[in-house]
Amino acid sequence: MADAAAFNLQDNQKAERKLLVTAVNVGDSVTDVSGTPEWQIVGVGVEDSAIEFNPDTETVTDILGITETTVNKFETSQSLEPMTVRGGSKLAVKLYNQVKYNRMSEFSMYEVMQIHAYVGSTGSYEAEVHKNCTLTPQSIGGSSYVDMPIDINYSNDKVHGTVNDYKYGSTITFTAL
Repeated sequence: MADAAAFNLQDNQKAERKLLVTAVNVGDSVTDVSGTPEWQIVGVGVEDSAIEFNPDTETVTDILGITETTVNKFETSQSLEPMTVRGGSKLAVKLYNQVKYNRMSEFSMYEVMQIHAYVGSTGSYEAEVHKNCTLTPQSIGGSSYVDMPIDINYSNDKVHGTVNDYKYGSTITFTAL
């Protein structure tokens, strides 16, 4: 995939947060050509969530007094809270069963897509699918509703591509580049 030349925004227009979307594959693997991925957008009811890069850096000062910093890697993560349990959420059911039966190894088997709808053109936005991500529920409960906040640890083993024009609850089609 070539570098983005520009954002699909007017001069000085701010990119709205809703243009950065996270979706989790609750169907078959994207990398299995016979499988059919089913993307569920996450974040309904979540007021604030950032994809944190968490850079691993190393800073040294040499014998001349010059300080140099090296970025070794990114340990990308995202937290979604409160993540209220809702009917129709295949992800919530999967996570509930994984916790219920202590299926620890299954927490690291998710494909997570980041959609950058502020990059690309209308109907074809830049996206990336991270393979073998770890999703971990942090708790279950709440005051008025049952919440199951989750943390996502991205693998950085990713496939770049594009997605079609999507809406919450509609089918998202990822095309690898």
